[in-house]
Amino acid sequence: MTRILHWTDMHMRRQLPGTAKDPSRLSRNVPALLERLEVKILSHSPDVLVLSGDLLDVPASVINGNSPDERPLSDWLNDVRSDLNFIKEWLSAVGVPFVVVPGNNDDEKSFAEVFSGYRFSNDIAGLRFYCFWDRLSAEQQPIRDKVNAALFQEAISGEEHECAQVHVQHYMIHPPVFAKNKHYQYTTAVDLKKSIHQSGRVLAVLSGHYHPGTLVEGRVLHSGAPAFCEKPFSYRVYDLDEQLPARVKTCILDN
Repeated sequence: MTRILHWTDMHMRRQLPGTAKDPSRLSRNVPALLERLEVKILSHSPDVLVLSGDLLDVPASVINGNSPDERPLSDWLNDVRSDLNFIKEWLSAVGVPFVVVPGNNDDEKSFAEVFSGYRFSNDIAGLRFYCFWDRLSAEQQPIRDKVNAALFQEAISGEEHECAQVHVQHYMIHPPVFAKNKHYQYTTAVDLKKSIHQSGRVLAVLSGHYHPGTLVEGRVLHSGAPAFCEKPFSYRVYDLDEQLPARVKTCILDN
């Protein structure tokens, strides 16, 4: 059995100035929330930590290569790297192996610089974790590009990868969700789900992006954890075993 502790969508701003546009996203509270989460992590004794995107709340203009104010873009990017390094150092200090992917509110280039070596696949605690760095289309629906599609195909069909897997990405495959006038699942979600189930290799698909969270239990666990930056500051704990259904517990910091 492997125990995973999963949280997502922190939308943190520590060195980055300001806060998220949505007032429910408590960006500036996140460093203190992480201190409280560390205590919870130690109490659960997980084998792996999974953080599925939107670590930071980077302004869209910065991600698109423009400064949103009078400061030069380079200052904003230095703040981004500073905040990512803070998270990486915190994760390393906790002392539990971790898996991390970017979300649509992270600057991918900065993310790749700070979290080099955490892309593609990692073998941890008897499971193979596949990390998919996917993006949104112009219509704001998740898409899987050629690089990530090739990684996915390799995972589910390559002979050398016939092992128990967990797939981690920011966006959801299942269930389909339409909210705020947009689709939260991949454009190819039906085919991705079918391929995952037919492979017989994937125990869980872990994601974020949709802040209320989703959960579909079955032969394959599809779990989109609720946003950690919003009250009541939730995370999930999974016990995974190839021979048994996944055991899932949704927890909050104050419990």
